[in-house]
Amino acid sequence: MPDAAAIQRLVAEAEAEAVSDNAAVRVVAGPGGQIKDLDLRHNAFKMSGVELGEMIVETIKAANSAVDRELSEAIGRETGMTLPSDVFGGGMPTREELEEER
Repeated sequence: MPDAAAIQRLVAEAEAEAVSDNAAVRVVAGPGGQIKDLDLRHNAFKMSGVELGEMIVETIKAANSAVDRELSEAIGRETGMTLPSDVFGGGMPTREELEEER
């Protein structure tokens, strides 16, 4: 039988980092789309607002995907179950998803 306390601890401690290709943006995300840290390097301020905004969103999505994947794997090991990497959802909707809602 899975240890509920161990699973709670895994969720509470879960986090993953993503860095943009040009290293201008670094994001640390927790489960459920939580953003724990967002760092902008000096080169981020040389970008246009639109470019920076898109880069931030893409980096947040990457961090969210990573934490969901890592948490799914960790809980799967704890429970002996195979969980899909997106089982926890969360995160920000894609631009396409937002436009479809309109």
